[in-house]
Amino acid sequence: MVLNDSPGRPAHRELNCGMSGAAMFFCLMFLSAILAGCSGLESGRLYPKSGNPPVSSSELVKLKERPAFWRNYQCKFRMRVESKTSNFSSRVLVLVEAPNFVRFETFTALGQTAALYVFNETGPSLMIPSQNAIFTARLPETLASEFLGIDLPIDLLPSLLTASIPAEQFDHIESRNGSGGLRLISDRPGAYFEWQIAADPPALQTMLIRGKGFEDRVSYDPPVPLTKDAVPGRIRISSGEWTLEISVEELTPAPQFQPSAFYMPNLPDVRKVDLDKIK
Repeated sequence: MVLNDSPGRPAHRELNCGMSGAAMFFCLMFLSAILAGCSGLESGRLYPKSGNPPVSSSELVKLKERPAFWRNYQCKFRMRVESKTSNFSSRVLVLVEAPNFVRFETFTALGQTAALYVFNETGPSLMIPSQNAIFTARLPETLASEFLGIDLPIDLLPSLLTASIPAEQFDHIESRNGSGGLRLISDRPGAYFEWQIAADPPALQTMLIRGKGFEDRVSYDPPVPLTKDAVPGRIRISSGEWTLEISVEELTPAPQFQPSAFYMPNLPDVRKVDLDKIK
């Protein structure tokens, strides 16, 4: 249980859940939210550069509300990962307090912490109690590459969990008609994003992320309505090398967590390994 250690801050309960052993490291995949304020809107409509149909005012308002509503949240879910290096399933608890704080924890069948990942102002770190070690690196992608070979842009995962378009992308989005709905595209050097919005009712259906050396696809089953408090059901994230399937059990907004939730506990005789120095 995360206890409230500062006045006026609500306590949040954590989940004791099971996980298969070697795959515990997947916690590093969820790190700091990049949900911030958005701009670039003109008269309540989002106009594309190429003369394509604009997003309606009502749809635009809903798209903007989701990243603001899910800025800070707690999420409990089941996940299954299949890759060249891992094949496992587990239960997970994620706490996000944007923009710089994330806690991702998995548990053994006995309710003990199997792995704890935190991201704060000092950067990312991962504790694996069974190895009596804390691993660090300047970039979370270094941890992911070293232990799982995952190529997903890690900083996008908090918004993927909430089916939200990262707010800073609104400056670059243009719209195009798609099959059975609307396609929103942000295409900049080195980064391509595409969101498929299903019609009647409008709902986020799929997402494509493409960058240097990777291409990842995200699908929501069922599609997630654009209303700000809609909660995803099943999320599938995949590339040519791996697949991650998530079944959301609980997703709730949280105004504030206790500060200690986003820092490693002080434990005696724990090895510290800087992966940047040993590469």
